[in-house]
Amino acid sequence: MTPVAVVYKFSALESYSPRQIRRHRELNPDLGKRLESAHDEHSQSLEKLRALLTRLGVEADFHERDGLSQSLDNYRLVISIGGDGTFINASHFTEKALLIGVNSSPANSVGHYCRFHLSSAAAERAFQHLLEALLRGKKSPVREQELIRIQVHVHDRPVGFPVLNDVLFCEENPAATSRYTLRYRGGSHHQKSSGIWISTPTGSTAAYSSAGGQEFKKRELRFLVRELYSDSARSVQHRPAASRAASLYPRGKRLLKGNIRSGEKLHIVSSMMHGALYLDGSHHKVPVALGEHVRIAVHPHALRAIY
Repeated sequence: MTPVAVVYKFSALESYSPRQIRRHRELNPDLGKRLESAHDEHSQSLEKLRALLTRLGVEADFHERDGLSQSLDNYRLVISIGGDGTFINASHFTEKALLIGVNSSPANSVGHYCRFHLSSAAAERAFQHLLEALLRGKKSPVREQELIRIQVHVHDRPVGFPVLNDVLFCEENPAATSRYTLRYRGGSHHQKSSGIWISTPTGSTAAYSSAGGQEFKKRELRFLVRELYSDSARSVQHRPAASRAASLYPRGKRLLKGNIRSGEKLHIVSSMMHGALYLDGSHHKVPVALGEHVRIAVHPHALRAIY
């Protein structure tokens, strides 16, 4: 078994064509300078990580994040180097291995999941100490955590991957109305809105919070209806056996938010021709057709992480 996998990203500057870079420099010189600064800092951090692993005598495989297609669980340790996007990408391919995030450009990159960086000698020493402890089977100086994730099914078929941050269900055209039925704790709620956010605790600082949800740490999922159209917000067809749920959501009660504990499920029935699920951002889209059922639950495999 190769001890370490390193998941890295191309910098934004590397992702643009020479023509696009020239255009940036012409139209927005300040942005061009920031792109160059971020690229330099990222490249230096990646080289520092390579050098550190070589000094420790650690065999490592390097994977560009957008090229990942297979599980990383055959590694003892997975290191993501970039920002939160790189960490989240790596988490999609990790169920058993331990994941650690390194922010390659702290001045330019969001690093909620990236506890470590290599931009100073002291930071390098701290990260080296952590790696030595983990790879030699000693007690880690930083506690490992288990981060809950989201499991998504469409018509009883698992889709995507374990979702670390959030899921957005909506019409694929963001200007269009989302139409669906929510089935939650015995009640059915026909709604028109701008969609539904479902978030994990660690994801609640992102889009869920920006949409008006409160950050939370409890080990559960929470959902939030976006811009509910009030005239359609009526609870109907309560199941006879679910008297407690019926008392919580009587006829006419607006369901704007809720929590999903381990063992519970949130069901969504699409009333749209072109519904969609967006998993951990905009890059992973799952079409949901008219009448299809979506099931949301806590994923059985938490993410092992130091962050």
